[in-house]
Amino acid sequence: MLLHMSDLRDWILGLPAVGQYTFTAEEACLRQSAIGAANTNAALTRAEAAGLIVTPVRGFHVVVPLEDRGVGAPSWRIFLDPMMTHLSLPYYVGLLTAAAQHGASPQAIQVAQVLVPRQRRPIDVGRGRIDFVVCHDMPSAPIELVNAPSGRYRMSTPELTALDLVRYSSRAGGWGNVVSVLRDLAPALRPSHFRPVLAIQPVAAELARLGYLLEQLGAADAAAPLHRWIEARPERWVPLVPGSGRAGIRDPRWRIVVNESIEPD
Repeated sequence: MLLHMSDLRDWILGLPAVGQYTFTAEEACLRQSAIGAANTNAALTRAEAAGLIVTPVRGFHVVVPLEDRGVGAPSWRIFLDPMMTHLSLPYYVGLLTAAAQHGASPQAIQVAQVLVPRQRRPIDVGRGRIDFVVCHDMPSAPIELVNAPSGRYRMSTPELTALDLVRYSSRAGGWGNVVSVLRDLAPALRPSHFRPVLAIQPVAAELARLGYLLEQLGAADAAAPLHRWIEARPERWVPLVPGSGRAGIRDPRWRIVVNESIEPD
């Protein structure tokens, strides 16, 4: 059914009632074909100025739910998965964002951290931001699907989240914050659930660092499969904190040189 220009607002406001919070410019133009693309785009611009929609990426629009209009933007949970499908970009929610979903309490969770296979600039939506981190393990990364108002989104498992905190420590607030988050995340870790993480063939140094830190935090059971993995490989000593020199106390169990004392934030 074709809509007149005045009907576009009603169509937009009616989408959440049928569980849809996103639409493309092409969809809007198709429904408004009687008035043409230019007029439809002008109507969408007015709808955005009125706070009814936001446009996180070109040609992709998100309806702002009534309860979010006070802050001017919807939660990323509403639109992330359809947006990434629109961009044809594999992804998973990870790092501090995933840690918070798994029960940890990182200090900075205002930014949604999303791992993708290639570089992409951050996306600002209202006061929120989606920050992208490049990860080359996308096809085999162990993820779980989380329900959202408009469907589901992909998120790293607790075990992959723990490894990513170590792999991308600078994006997780530094080593002090990594230890703090791992401490909160440890109760959610299951030894058997590390198998899919080990299957992606992580860098031995990163796995050794994670195992050492978990054991120091009292999560020896969770660290056990990581130790078996390290023990089965050729001996190679690595510094606990990269870039801080190689002098320090040696931990033969993990082949870690404790070159810096890490205190939780």
